Amino acid sequence: MNTDRPLGAALLALGAGGIALASTLSVRTFNNDPGPKLFPIFACVILVICGLGLILQRPADDQRPMDRDALLRGASMAAMLGVFALALWLVGFHAASLVAVFGLYWIIAGPERRVWWRGIVYAVATTVGVHLLFATALGAFLPRGILF
Repeated sequence: MNTDRPLGAALLALGAGGIALASTLSVRTFNNDPGPKLFPIFACVILVICGLGLILQRPADDQRPMDRDALLRGASMAAMLGVFALALWLVGFHAASLVAVFGLYWIIAGPERRVWWRGIVYAVATTVGVHLLFATALGAFLPRGILF
């Protein structure tokens, strides 16, 4: 089953809609933070580029149905991103990012390539890198949790 073109069309529509919605935002910040309008537009432009890439790609002659393991892995990653969004609200960026990046590594690596210490290194490096980029370099505010 080749789902590239429908997925590409969905990404293109989602990205175009996101750009249209983000363009209507009018947010006044005290430090001229570009994030509330600029970052969603960047993310949606990436969606549009990925959607166009999937639509314009020559279709493969692969007629295999999606196997159960790949479907479970994709559903697990989607669930992990949902847990990450909830954890951002509850415990804040740092704790949520550590757990989510480690969980995504664990899912993506698969049983044959998982190494627990490598997941911890990726989680810490990603969390510190994002903190340095957004909080330190750009002066943006990272989410704080309601619990602590």
